Amino acid sequence: MRTRIKQEDTRNPAVEESAPEVELLRRCLLPPSMQAEPARIRVLLEEDLSWDRVLELGGSHGILPLLYRHIESTPGHDVPDAVVQRLRDRAHSTTIRNLQYTDELHGIFEKFEEESIRAMPFKGPILAAVSYDDLSLREFHDLDVLVHRQDIPAAVDLLEARGYEWVRNAPRLDDSPLLGGPYTMPLVCEYKLERADLKVEVRWRVGQSQLPFGLGFETMWDRHDTVSVAGVDLPALDPEDRLLMLAYHGTKHRWHLLKWISDFAVSLEGTDIEWSRLFTRARTYGVERKLLIGTALVSSILDYTVPEWVDRRVRNDSVAEKLAASVAAAIEDEPERPSATERLVYNATASDSPRDAFRMLLHRDSLHPMVLEYECLPLPGAFHPLYYSVVPIRLTVQKLMKALR
Repeated sequence: MRTRIKQEDTRNPAVEESAPEVELLRRCLLPPSMQAEPARIRVLLEEDLSWDRVLELGGSHGILPLLYRHIESTPGHDVPDAVVQRLRDRAHSTTIRNLQYTDELHGIFEKFEEESIRAMPFKGPILAAVSYDDLSLREFHDLDVLVHRQDIPAAVDLLEARGYEWVRNAPRLDDSPLLGGPYTMPLVCEYKLERADLKVEVRWRVGQSQLPFGLGFETMWDRHDTVSVAGVDLPALDPEDRLLMLAYHGTKHRWHLLKWISDFAVSLEGTDIEWSRLFTRARTYGVERKLLIGTALVSSILDYTVPEWVDRRVRNDSVAEKLAASVAAAIEDEPERPSATERLVYNATASDSPRDAFRMLLHRDSLHPMVLEYECLPLPGAFHPLYYSVVPIRLTVQKLMKALR
């Protein structure tokens, strides 16, 4: 069942009291094609706005392409020509970069297919094409590619053959210690590679070891979709899995960018949702509260209308409502990347159960071997457990250094 975004008066007092500059950005989080009531945007564009603040805040949140498209779609607006030109230039450069990344994605997946490497892009061009229906409306700065764990070395080899280099300094002596084994935690869940101004993240799981996403590659691959991106068919996440991934991703980063709220909202609007099945999946994979937080955010910030029983479920989870309200109350401020500790606390609170929260804390990166150890002394996979002997020494040194500071 598809819901509707009305964008009328919201129910969140913190949002209702927003400055006009913030309200304008909030109402531009959806493409004009999904905008049910554009009249309010026209009224806001006629106000005496601080355009320096609009541009600064919109740029920080990564939503200037959406703002420009709304201005462009509002005939007779009073936006200063200099502001329109700045937005036009930003939109033009974003479009060129996005097309460059999309072309590179086509090339990478052509090689993956030749080598029988199962892989799925997520976020980036695929999200822009599927959810926004327009490659120019979403800013992104890398390609995220999900690959089966056993295919990671082959995928990285292929990218290195295309001229990419792993951003770490350590040699790839052996992938098994990096990716972990039956009795050891992985040192990395992804390889970050770059070539000139192109960046690619090849990962075998969504998220990190300490903030895991419950859906594994095999599950997502078995029900994956196929979509056309700039005329080329590519594998993509099932629409409901995409919603769960976006709810997880936004929560992982404490939803500190409006762009991620926009991603979740346009994906909701563009999906024929079977809500009961979506919640069953969310509960199965441990992301139900994250889904509730995302739904609460778009309900308060965009006045997203959901079925009554879904709204009741959101309201009955006081923790989810509180976590969403803390995000909505902060949208007027310049977005700041939360610290690792802040993200960990937010995500532990957003866990579906105390057991999930405890497991998350148990998987903290600092309690396990890190890439630092591998960089200092690369060991084959069979010797990976030896790195655990160094962990107490590293933690002691870190505490001493902190005390000295």
